Amino acid sequence: MVSSKSFWFAACVAIVAALGYRAALSPTETVAPPPKKVAMITGGQGDYWSQAVAGAQAAAKELGIELDVRSPIDAESVEQQMQLLSVVGSADIDAVAISPIDAERQAELITRVATIKPVVTFDSDASTSARHGYVGTSNFSAGLVAGTLVKKAIPDGGKVAVFLANNTKENLVDRLAGLRTRLAESPVPDESKIDPRFNLVSVFEDQGDDKACEKKLRELVEEHPDLKCVVTLNSRQGPIVLATLDKLESAENVKLIAFDTPPETLAGIADGKVFAAVAQDSFSYGYEAVRMLDSLCRGDKLSLPVVGRAGIHISVEPITQSSLDEYKKRLEAREASTKPEKG
Repeated sequence: MVSSKSFWFAACVAIVAALGYRAALSPTETVAPPPKKVAMITGGQGDYWSQAVAGAQAAAKELGIELDVRSPIDAESVEQQMQLLSVVGSADIDAVAISPIDAERQAELITRVATIKPVVTFDSDASTSARHGYVGTSNFSAGLVAGTLVKKAIPDGGKVAVFLANNTKENLVDRLAGLRTRLAESPVPDESKIDPRFNLVSVFEDQGDDKACEKKLRELVEEHPDLKCVVTLNSRQGPIVLATLDKLESAENVKLIAFDTPPETLAGIADGKVFAAVAQDSFSYGYEAVRMLDSLCRGDKLSLPVVGRAGIHISVEPITQSSLDEYKKRLEAREASTKPEKG
């Protein structure tokens, strides 16, 4: 009769032998090294992009990654951004995060770079490219939020004008679609499919030109003295429209719904000159983009979504006078937590 000790010894030997046999047949995969350097290409300059860079820097510091930040000199310059992507694509950089200005034109180049290193989009997507992931909000939903704010600002309806940089960025296309959808939704679905109260009189693309934005607004106010509301879909346009409306006595009753929360827009909310803003979390876009690139370089597929082609969606939030103080406290708390320690 075999003793208990002998049995367990033989069993352990068998298990070790079996594991060794399996390892010989199927060698253990080695974990890829983390990235040493990643590039971040923004869509422009200003407070919104500074927050995205701050988020990317925070993640890079946590993960021990060197961050190379590059931005187009001119607003909405597709050519400059494509040149930057070409440079980092061939440079000694492990991975790239980019916010595409023209998804259709840039898809081929993004795909070429993505064949040799991980590429993720943030803020705005290039969904037809072979990018490895996207970090940002659901921009159609964000457009719905903006439309809801319009209906709260002018409940009796009226003329509405929309300003956006261009119709080539996927995020702007989706925001405009969401806004149109919400404005058209009938308050009484059984009686009508279209809400007749809201009249979209202008959708103006300023192509990143601040002066063109101001000029068009002045023309609209003159052409439509009964204009009720302006919606800006880009961060930089809120302060421009706010300052212009401030100068026009005939526009004192025009409500402004802005995207994003630069200091001027927040001050306008506090003063009652901006009805509301749709706040995005660009800090989190940058932070999560770097974390996603780190996971992709390491080959850590378990940390990435299994659906949506590795899409991470971060919600937006409407900011009004009643929620402004609480929102600013959250911003201050984050700034304090990410501020570099004094040596």
